Amino acid sequence: MKITGTAVIKAPQAAVWAALNDMDVLARVVPGCESLNDLGDNHYEGVVKIGIAGIKGSYSGKIRLEDIDAPKHYKLIAAGKGSNGVVDAVGTVDLETLADGTTQLNYGGEAQIGGMLASVGQRLIEGAARQLIGQAVKALEAQILQRLPATDAAGDANSPVAVDALNAAAARSAAEPVRKSVVLSEAEQLKPGTLISGMINEWLATTTGKVIAVVVLLGIGFVLGRMR
Repeated sequence: MKITGTAVIKAPQAAVWAALNDMDVLARVVPGCESLNDLGDNHYEGVVKIGIAGIKGSYSGKIRLEDIDAPKHYKLIAAGKGSNGVVDAVGTVDLETLADGTTQLNYGGEAQIGGMLASVGQRLIEGAARQLIGQAVKALEAQILQRLPATDAAGDANSPVAVDALNAAAARSAAEPVRKSVVLSEAEQLKPGTLISGMINEWLATTTGKVIAVVVLLGIGFVLGRMR
């Protein structure tokens, strides 16, 4: 399974990079994340609880970062497993500043999935993954703006005042001792959005999905017509 995409975050690149390297932020933007631990030397481990197509479970995994080029690029290698499946993945994250001062986040990756989770089907898993990534990006932007000490009267996150404040916050975060462990209570965890709608949309995008949908709709229409 391969996934690539882009997203625009309304914050300066330095602040986005700082957030992507802040365990307290990351634990709150990964849907279903229960805990995240820093093992040192750019190695991390965590626990995520999530369900796709009725297959629910907790997955523990380890991630390591490589090819780090701050503040614009890193590569991540992940391996996770749970009672319902295993996942091995490789991905990249790239940041670039746009003309209006916002940040474009480019991501790409490839994953191998096994166990019961693989029985869901690649297209449905891709649809769920895209929804989860979209939810995480929105939560990331919200976390960055929540940590903004001050904005101008218009509340523009890219105004000179806001940019200076975000960069100052990023610098303070970098100077603080590394937080080794983040454990979130049930109330703090980002609940995964409803995955079924995105999965159905991905399925309907296929020719087979469209044909079956038309047949089902015709069948429903026939039944309703007979009932009159």
